[in-house]
Amino acid sequence: MTAIRRKNVRTSLISGFYTSAIFLSAALIFWVEPMVPKAVLPFMGGTPATWVTALMYYEAILFFGYFYSFLLTRRFSTRSQAVIHLVVLVIAGLALPPTLPRPLASLANMPVLQVLYMLAGAAGLPLFALSATAPLLQHWFARTSHAYAGDPYFLYAASNIGGLGALGAYPTLVEPHIGLASQGKLWTAGFGLVALTIGGCIFLTFRSAFDTRPVSKPDDTPHSRADTARLRLLWVLLAAVPSSLLAGTTTRITTNIAAGPLFWVIPLAVYLLSFVLAFSRRRILPMRLALWLQVAALVPVTAGAFGVALIGPWQMVGATVALLFLSAYICDMRLVDSRPAPERITEFYLLIALGGLLGGAFNALVAPNIFKDVTEYPLALILAVALRPPSGAAQWKGYRRDLLIPLGAGIAVAIVVLTSPAEKIGANFHALGFILALGLIGVAMAPIRFAAGLAIAFVAATQAPNLLSTTLYQGRNFYGVIRVSYDRAHDMNTLVNGAVVHGEQLRAPGLRRRLTTYYSRGGPFGDVISVRMAHQRTDAVAAIGLGAGTVACSGFSGAQWTFYEINPADVRVASDPHYFSFLSDCEPDAHILIGDGRLLLAKPPQRFDLIVLDAFSSDAIPMHLLTLEAFSMYLQKLQPGGMIAINVSNKFVNLSPVLAAVAKRLNLAAVWRFDGTVTESKAASKWVVMAQRPQTIAPFLQIAGWNRLEPSRTDLWTDDKSDLFPLLQFRSDVKQ
Repeated sequence: MTAIRRKNVRTSLISGFYTSAIFLSAALIFWVEPMVPKAVLPFMGGTPATWVTALMYYEAILFFGYFYSFLLTRRFSTRSQAVIHLVVLVIAGLALPPTLPRPLASLANMPVLQVLYMLAGAAGLPLFALSATAPLLQHWFARTSHAYAGDPYFLYAASNIGGLGALGAYPTLVEPHIGLASQGKLWTAGFGLVALTIGGCIFLTFRSAFDTRPVSKPDDTPHSRADTARLRLLWVLLAAVPSSLLAGTTTRITTNIAAGPLFWVIPLAVYLLSFVLAFSRRRILPMRLALWLQVAALVPVTAGAFGVALIGPWQMVGATVALLFLSAYICDMRLVDSRPAPERITEFYLLIALGGLLGGAFNALVAPNIFKDVTEYPLALILAVALRPPSGAAQWKGYRRDLLIPLGAGIAVAIVVLTSPAEKIGANFHALGFILALGLIGVAMAPIRFAAGLAIAFVAATQAPNLLSTTLYQGRNFYGVIRVSYDRAHDMNTLVNGAVVHGEQLRAPGLRRRLTTYYSRGGPFGDVISVRMAHQRTDAVAAIGLGAGTVACSGFSGAQWTFYEINPADVRVASDPHYFSFLSDCEPDAHILIGDGRLLLAKPPQRFDLIVLDAFSSDAIPMHLLTLEAFSMYLQKLQPGGMIAINVSNKFVNLSPVLAAVAKRLNLAAVWRFDGTVTESKAASKWVVMAQRPQTIAPFLQIAGWNRLEPSRTDLWTDDKSDLFPLLQFRSDVKQ
């Protein structure tokens, strides 16, 4: 009994230490993933592409960590593996705590390399050491006397649960309450705990004499196919497509809401959850149900590409996230069904990591240079649908029909749209989008036909709008997609950033200087102009965010304008009279500085009478421009009697409480107004105006619609801590 009890105790300890080490290492990896990019974000203008680049970086670290473990297990004895890995852990520990390096001036025009440099300098080596933990420890576990040593894949689920826990805790518990510096110290302590736990794994495993114990052999058909090149390629593809879809989904969400940890971790968490459920011993979500749920999520997303809102904005976010989860889960289940025997576990994980890296690199490096729009997202969806398990042999024999049926539907759509009267093109386009989206249900069980149909739908959705307007310019870079189009019906040029209108100019000679969109004379910003002209001199104006340059025609005679714009493509468009002539017509001598507005504004000694803050990328909030430290700097740049006007128009987030908290802390007077009137050249808008002197903004309270910005219980946003969740607006009918 004593021997049996000792064996049971040893088995429990082995299981506990291995599970703990893998769980904790994954938790640390996914803790630092949002932590370091959050620190990088202010240096990159708050653009969503920062996270896409970070995802690629972490996938690269994961791949090299897996490659390192693969080489160790192939070239060295188990004892040598343990010694080498302990040395790597010690060396990595010397690089802690994580410290963000300053941006390099030489990389100022290469934002992707700048982000990679800063991420690598902050915690590259410790992350590399941790990334090797899961495959290496599973390899060692397979050589112990544990009952589950023959199938250690359950430890992969422990790894993903650890990552899920960290991702869930970061935006809800860590980010709102713990500053970045304190997080770095806690993370360093966690790294030390993981190193000790790995040491315990090594000690217990050596006592099990694992060097002499043979590894169990494969006993089923899927394992015997592990050596084929076709299967290896399938593993890479099944990992690459969800990885690309993860980056595309995150870009889609953060471009329209905010670039920050909350909306970074939600897609990443469901991506990990798909691994947890797929690699668990019990299949909770059957494959057939997952396939139909994927179709259900695709219908509103496809209809949305045609401008057909089958569901509300937040429901669309939910459908997009659900689509990511289901598509990743289906690919993961195919990975699980084709997994090899334990002796090839490091190779299996290496190829999965390679696929993840390729998918992330495609979105971060390749797509922005070959596509003028965010084409990688629908492309990943099409591939995900094509990777659905085939229903049978007949599916592949009828490949011609699979391609001809969707092609015929696409031709029919083109004929209907092209032959429609001009006034009915829009309505017919929306109706056809609705029909195509529902039509996908009928071909859902034929993967190739389904994928071809989805491709036809997305091509139609992107090309048909050209019948209503003429694209004058379209460009894409690290900071997003810029498109200028000519609206024939209203005779005006429109600037669209992502999916949001950022500027409009009427082309008629007598109307070219008319203020439009968020700056219209009848809106809140029009009141800012009126108050400044009636009560204060305005000799110098700073505008963070250029857009189409509309604000330049505000009418401040003799004022010196300075624009701060981080996107060079935006500067190119706003400065070219062929697209927009606000600058050339009204302020041809304006200074335009390219770079992050907060960083550039802090440098020169100049002070301003008015600072206009409107630096949204698509509809995404530049959170680093709204922190306590940012406003403290803005105040230093204001002349006595100066004011700050902030455009806070956003259908997803109510920013007023954050600004109220800043005003209370800095003892500022603040007022706000929302104007919901919408016309062909006027957008609904909400502005907040702040000043150090109450008398500066007192005139606003004499104008209908303006209100004092009352103090709120919302926590301040600082460079260290911010909490976005309490500010989310989940009801579309809530008054701004």
